[in-house]
Amino acid sequence: MSAQIKLPPEFAALEPYAHWALPTETARNHHRDESSAAEIEAFAAAMLARFDEIVARLNEFPLDAMPEQWQLLYWMLLSLAEVAPAAEFYHGPQVS
Repeated sequence: MSAQIKLPPEFAALEPYAHWALPTETARNHHRDESSAAEIEAFAAAMLARFDEIVARLNEFPLDAMPEQWQLLYWMLLSLAEVAPAAEFYHGPQVS
């Protein structure tokens, strides 16, 4: 993720979690494995609180033409999918 690219202004409150904006499943899983349960749960809670709004706004763009700042938010949403089982069921980074 480029240091110059920021999340869309209306989602600036999620900037502390922008390190979860990772483009690959492998990177997202590695980041989950390296994070504490508290970090995972904080990220999941922040994203879930804005989930409907995030999805509604992302649906405004085709995947192959999404502006970079929205792409970051999309990747964060994909990270949420990777951490949700860890946060909800396992209460830690490992999901098995």
